[in-house]
Amino acid sequence: MLHFSDTRYAQIRIDPTRVNLAPGFDVHRLTITAELLPTGLELNALCEVEAEASVAPPNSRWIATAKPTRVRLTNHNHTSLRLAFPLTNQQLLDLEEHRAGQDLLLELHISGFNQFDHSSADTREQIRVPASVWQDELERLGAAFGFALSIPLPTSAGARRDAATYLQNARRLLHDGEFDKAIGSARQAMERILAVADWPQVSKSDDLHQRSQAQRWRAIYKAVFDQASGAEHADEVTKDFSYSRGEAEALIGIVASLLRAVPASSM
Repeated sequence: MLHFSDTRYAQIRIDPTRVNLAPGFDVHRLTITAELLPTGLELNALCEVEAEASVAPPNSRWIATAKPTRVRLTNHNHTSLRLAFPLTNQQLLDLEEHRAGQDLLLELHISGFNQFDHSSADTREQIRVPASVWQDELERLGAAFGFALSIPLPTSAGARRDAATYLQNARRLLHDGEFDKAIGSARQAMERILAVADWPQVSKSDDLHQRSQAQRWRAIYKAVFDQASGAEHADEVTKDFSYSRGEAEALIGIVASLLRAVPASSM
């Protein structure tokens, strides 16, 4: 409830089933609908409402801030309020890890500023979004919701830093539409990874079921390296290879994963 004074306030009602996720390019929009029921306020009072969304206690963590919204409040009349929060893919993935298949518990810090008399009020409202509702909204995002894989970049020098630098360059080239060059930069990162990874050789004659864990990592590495090498178009087989954006994203993502799989102590 927003208390502007002892006799002037606005009740807040939030329907946890009325949440909406709208897809965007890397950043999506979470909309939460609320209703304000004012009492004791001036006729058609203009109020500016701001809100911040967080993971509910005890695991409190800020998520996003909604764009300020202006609403006109009339005593004893319901006023609809739509709070829109920007959420990145990574934030959605973090929320998924946090809720672990259960209901999503959020806390909204809502503040209001009455432009008629410059009074203000704020409140914290907790909402429990049913797991089924949240899952339906995630599915509505479709292909727009994907993994946002971070690239580790330590402060120290060495092969790990060099590999991360090549991967960052690959990401920039990908955004520029230079798919072959992006894959080539990822391939250079792989060379730095292999230089220090403790992965033994593998051969076609190996019994696949008898390969060790390290040998299986080497097999994954070899398959990805062979595919990435096609971007150089250096022979009769690869000269006509053409890579899509999705294929470039897949290769860069796999290389970034391989970098994370190598123990830091070995790099």
